[in-house]
Amino acid sequence: MIIPADDKSGSATDSGALAYMDFVVGESSPKTQQAWRDGLKWYDTECQQRYGKIFVECSVTQRGAILDSVAWPAKTDKALKPQGEFFNRLRDLTGSAFFSSKMGVRDLRYMGNVPNPDWQGAPKAALDELGVSYAEWDRKYGNLK
Repeated sequence: MIIPADDKSGSATDSGALAYMDFVVGESSPKTQQAWRDGLKWYDTECQQRYGKIFVECSVTQRGAILDSVAWPAKTDKALKPQGEFFNRLRDLTGSAFFSSKMGVRDLRYMGNVPNPDWQGAPKAALDELGVSYAEWDRKYGNLK
């Protein structure tokens, strides 16, 4: 639900993010592992209180309501601040896992270290905004031998 499938690519689950996340948390300290268990357990506890069933048994709408209650720091109730902070860590790890996967890299259209023979340099407007120029660079560094 954090990174759902769309017309560009599959979901975080489809990308194999869960295996990466399991590895990262599994290699963490016992204290960090416990914090993850406690953070995830809150979702089941909250769903039990609200809907009488655990998180994975809830409807998409019910799960969405739980996530919405903690996903937006500016809107999260003060009483749920620790759960909101946990959700931010969960969202960050999900994003890291997805966007470092083969699927996520394709989704970004990252080309990597690929030569671009048509490179004409940065646009003049961008150079002007930064107050730099290629001529200045060449004067300073162009004759390094």
